[in-house]
Amino acid sequence: MQVSTSTSQIESIDRLSNPINFYETAISNDETIVTNYWYLGVAYLLAGREDDAQAAWFTPFATATKSEIDNLTEDLIGVLERAAIYQAEIPDFAQAWLLRQHLWTLAPDRIDNILHSICLAHEIGTLTSELLIEWQVQELLQAVKIDSIDTDLIECVLGVLINIRTEPSLEIIKSCLYGIKSKRKSLIEKLLSTLFEAFNQQPETGVFSLNLTEIFNEIQPKTLSILQVLSYLYSGIGLYTEAAETAEQYYEIASTSIGRLFASYQLQRTHFTAGNWQDTQQIIDRHRQLLKDIIQESPRDLQREQYQTFIISSFFLPYTEDNPQINKSLQNQLATIYQYNISPIIFDVESKKSSLPKKTGCLRIGYIGIGLKCHSVGWLSRWLIHHHDRESFQVFLYCLNTNQEDSFNHDWFRDKVDMTSYLSNSDKEIVAQIQADEIDILIDLDSVTYDMTCLVMAHKPAPIQISWLGWDSAGIPAVDYFIADPYVLPDDAQDYYQEKIWRLPQTYLAVDGFEIGTPTLRRQDLDIPADAILYLSSQSGYKRHPDCIRAQMEIIKAVPNSYFLIKGRSDATTIQNFFGKLASEVGIDLDRLRFLERDRDEYTHRANLPIADVVLDTFPYNGATTTLETLWMGIPMVTQVGQQFAARNSYTFMLNAGIEEGIAWNQQEYIEWGVKLGLDRDLRDKIAGKLRSGRATAPVWNAKQFTLDMEQAYRDMWAKYQEQQQHALN
Repeated sequence: MQVSTSTSQIESIDRLSNPINFYETAISNDETIVTNYWYLGVAYLLAGREDDAQAAWFTPFATATKSEIDNLTEDLIGVLERAAIYQAEIPDFAQAWLLRQHLWTLAPDRIDNILHSICLAHEIGTLTSELLIEWQVQELLQAVKIDSIDTDLIECVLGVLINIRTEPSLEIIKSCLYGIKSKRKSLIEKLLSTLFEAFNQQPETGVFSLNLTEIFNEIQPKTLSILQVLSYLYSGIGLYTEAAETAEQYYEIASTSIGRLFASYQLQRTHFTAGNWQDTQQIIDRHRQLLKDIIQESPRDLQREQYQTFIISSFFLPYTEDNPQINKSLQNQLATIYQYNISPIIFDVESKKSSLPKKTGCLRIGYIGIGLKCHSVGWLSRWLIHHHDRESFQVFLYCLNTNQEDSFNHDWFRDKVDMTSYLSNSDKEIVAQIQADEIDILIDLDSVTYDMTCLVMAHKPAPIQISWLGWDSAGIPAVDYFIADPYVLPDDAQDYYQEKIWRLPQTYLAVDGFEIGTPTLRRQDLDIPADAILYLSSQSGYKRHPDCIRAQMEIIKAVPNSYFLIKGRSDATTIQNFFGKLASEVGIDLDRLRFLERDRDEYTHRANLPIADVVLDTFPYNGATTTLETLWMGIPMVTQVGQQFAARNSYTFMLNAGIEEGIAWNQQEYIEWGVKLGLDRDLRDKIAGKLRSGRATAPVWNAKQFTLDMEQAYRDMWAKYQEQQQHALN
């Protein structure tokens, strides 16, 4: 028998008009050339004739001696390997997969073939945990030297298995990472980024992401990036003790003040998410001192991993106190240091071409954010997108870290604009897309709630940049304007804002209302008398400042037959202990407190709101979405007005909904209003009536007019910009 193989023969199968006829003729002319049977079998297989393929491959074995069989097998394996590689390069992943399955039947212990098969199965959507078990991947990996396997192949497999999220894939990833030496660190960093992105898009991936990050921590202990994600994931799935311990470990090993600052931020995030405000004053004071020390240092050579998270480190300042004169100054100085340290992105000018024809006379408006989905920002910003004048404006969306299949995103955002881009955690990619789209005005919906958005804004990809909605302003020098109204910021606010405050005539936000589900909560289910007065507070642990809770307890104490319903994202045990301690200090029986589980969705939450007679807002950080939902449902509420943006949201919404009852200017007034609304049913009914009638007339429910106001602001900003450009030329 003669053997003759080459890559060109593999390629010729595709080039020949009738490869089956070609190799059948070749075999009839000379039956001794074995490789013709191999190629005929490949041709049959690619034509869908799997039985004929196996028959062709078996023919040489039928007459082979025992000593020849091993050589024939290796030769056939080589042909199938080259054919599979070629099909993957074309690419035809389904055919490559089929070839490798036949290779597997010949050599089930060839780990490289199985790893290629994993990548191919992922491409064609057939990879399952059952296949991983059937192939005995874990057992084979333990029997080989993993460092001998091509690193790019290992990287492909890890990138695939991280999306399977099962126990077999977890064990395989663990074996690969323990076995590989070269590129291990970079592989772990890539996987960490993927896990973080996946968790933000799909929180249900949290347990798998956590388990895998714990493996990373075993392999590379005391690595700051791993500890950072680990603390975030612990907190995200409710393991707050572990999250705090990890953040403290991060703080202890951080070698720079920037590292310690971020660890301190993580520690605050963990405690406040859980609702644990007890004994946190030392953490708050330490964090504030770190901020001041770094501002004093004014570092000028920060690395990317330092400055990227640097900007969000001041996130909790407005939750801890209402002092914008000092806190905005700190934020502005941090943002200035941040802006200075960002490395500029250099682009190939030729590659910057508009991806959509530009309409004459139209402004191009871009909205960038992580919340353009079923999220507070999504619920509130959707009406602006809905009412935009598409004749005068071309609207672009930049959805960061967002699942492209999200139905809410499709219904309210993607399908209502000129173009939507779904972008990952690459500032270069995001900035390039914005510049390619030739955006005139870019609106940031995140502020310091998401570091990537801050990074993009700092690169200044658009001539005019605005901060709106997602938080208070970030203070980044590259951002030109902050959208406000006559009430949400005090008259002297420009004194401590780095951005130019642009006040809309009535309200900085309006919605056309909210969809309501079916109520699932009844008084009798909570063992509460039918004639009792029910107060409600439904906020996250972030906003549970002890001083505000004490004031709420004073209200409950002063109103006979009253009960307090407490709901919101936090750790159940922590929040109950915290409220219980403060209730005991005020002298309230714990039986008057009811801790509710979070509703299954926003629709149900709104439907359950009318169980409350009065809603008690938080201070120094008010509700925003929760306030609007309360007002829409016609429920009286009490809010305390402060000086900072976060302490005036409910104030502007209540005024723009047509009521002033319940607006307090200090804590004593807050208590007085809470008591008065609890005792005076007629007053509650009057407020409810005003809120109901206001649905048709109040500015906060007129999103169409609000959109007109925003659009006029855009026109005025653009006219001012053009005037400045013309002045600069002259």
